[in-house]
Amino acid sequence: MTKAVPSEIETDVLVIGGGIAGIFAAITAQQKGLEVTLVDKGSPGNSGATPFADTFVVFDEERGHKRQDWIDTVAFNGEYLNNRAFLDLLMDQSKARFQDLQDWGVLGEVKFGLVLRKHVIRNKVNVIERVMMTTLLKKEERVIGAAGFALQDGQPVTITAKATIMCAGAGGFKPTGFPIRSLTHDGDAMAYRVGAEITGKEWIDAHGTPANKPAAGRTQWNLNPHGIFMTGQPKHGARALNLDKEIEVHMGGLPPLAGPPPYAFGALPDGSQVPPPENLPKHQMVGGSSAGLAVHKAEGIFPQNNTCASNIPGLFAAGDGLGSMLCGTLYAGIGFSFSGSSVQGAKAGEEAADYAQKADLVKISQLDTAALNNSMFEPMERESAITAAWVTQILQNAMIPYYVLYVKEQSRMEAALTNVEFMRDHLVPKMIARDPHELRLVHETENMVLNAEMKLRASLYRTESRGSHYREDFPARDDKEWLAWIKIKSSEDGMELLKHPIPESWRPDTSVPYEERYPARFPGELEFRAGQKAA
Repeated sequence: MTKAVPSEIETDVLVIGGGIAGIFAAITAQQKGLEVTLVDKGSPGNSGATPFADTFVVFDEERGHKRQDWIDTVAFNGEYLNNRAFLDLLMDQSKARFQDLQDWGVLGEVKFGLVLRKHVIRNKVNVIERVMMTTLLKKEERVIGAAGFALQDGQPVTITAKATIMCAGAGGFKPTGFPIRSLTHDGDAMAYRVGAEITGKEWIDAHGTPANKPAAGRTQWNLNPHGIFMTGQPKHGARALNLDKEIEVHMGGLPPLAGPPPYAFGALPDGSQVPPPENLPKHQMVGGSSAGLAVHKAEGIFPQNNTCASNIPGLFAAGDGLGSMLCGTLYAGIGFSFSGSSVQGAKAGEEAADYAQKADLVKISQLDTAALNNSMFEPMERESAITAAWVTQILQNAMIPYYVLYVKEQSRMEAALTNVEFMRDHLVPKMIARDPHELRLVHETENMVLNAEMKLRASLYRTESRGSHYREDFPARDDKEWLAWIKIKSSEDGMELLKHPIPESWRPDTSVPYEERYPARFPGELEFRAGQKAA
């Protein structure tokens, strides 16, 4: 049975989300002697995408890995928009975080989520389950905690904290067949509404799912039955969207893998080998199983000064809720997401703990909790016939078609944006809820609509094609204008989009011919470039 949740909590560090990043963040902050409270919409270690994690990439010079090889490989794969500071962090700490998992008894355990949950509780982290946080609390331009409600009985929950770490994960438009269908970018939405910068919304994940079992989750890839295992190195290959094979990411013109074996998939803890992907059973695939998701580690709260801090004091992030651009515009290789979440979670825990040790705690008695609760529970007082399920369905109809989300073009995206803006202004404010379950759906749907707007505006703003972002009307890379990340921020006039150029030292060598710099071809790319030269 779910335990009764306190309605008011004051703590040093608040962690929102109990996935891999959140667990590492909570344990790290607690080990610094602080009181830590972790809140999860489900159960730590067992919600969202966490139960589907099973590969962990480790940089290990003792295995022959070469640092510059990894830097060059990930930069080439990510078409030079990866954040090298976060890659350095992963290479510095991935081995230690893998050792942590081994010490905690996680490796080789299929039900590792239960082990993680027990471990975080053993570390005296205050764990609160089945509570949805909906609103970040802000006072004097600083995040001071969050508010939400218990899914069991609908009781409001207010938590103030000296530092808050957002680890609520990524999300999508509730597609079937991929393990993010329970995630709805709640963290991005909460952060955006208090003024945090958001990034990475134009990079589209293109996972498919077997045609014969499209709603399958774990079984779609015949994943490893032995629990978590270590992988080798980033895959090195030129990739682009291939319309001749419907909507899928394909490998083409593969240079050699960087460094010696083991490559991914790599070795299990007992020393045995996992078969490489080419030895796994093949299935006819259909697209759209991860609709609304960006490339792992590409989207989320924009990190300031290459740390896990946001632009709002008191707010930190890690994992799939941090726009670290660890891999850039395309996923670097199997295991980077799990490893990245572990490393970033520990880093965010350190950063937040250091901040909390110098910050004051705002007492709940200083807040207008009545106004906060009235806003959160408003859908339960409305008289309307508009349900969250219906709005979700029409949002899926507007956003999931391949000619909107995957093959992008200005007029089609503008048409979709018109629909999304209508949902935002006329449907979202009228959604009703009759119980805590439906109230959760209302808040999730509002967050998905906001995410859809971000994705469309970012995709319209980036007038080029690169990595997993394909513009049919701009089918070539534009290094002069777009060796930059996009930041999205709330303003008085709505959604504001800004370019954030990458450091000069991270840019590709422009003396290398374009065709060699970018060997993967987009449909219409060469013809487009020929037309530009002729003009």
